[in-house]
Amino acid sequence: MMRYNDVEFRPATVDARAEIVAWTYSESLDRETCITLCWIMGDCEGYYMKTAGDRYVEYEDMIALNHVAKYAMRSLNIQLEFEERL
Repeated sequence: MMRYNDVEFRPATVDARAEIVAWTYSESLDRETCITLCWIMGDCEGYYMKTAGDRYVEYEDMIALNHVAKYAMRSLNIQLEFEERL
């Protein structure tokens, strides 16, 4: 897991795919809530992103989003390369 400003990378679990989410503070709920910006999925060639509508391209803090997305893709692809060598 990696968070930069309000953007967070969540690795895959048994029950969920890897994803990048954006956090916002909800005054009515008095807590942070998040929305999924994209899912990160893998195939035989590596990992790719599947966006949720236009949330990814319309997100305000593109600098934070790009940092987190690069981190996520690089770390997952390195893990895949390591597993292929075993």
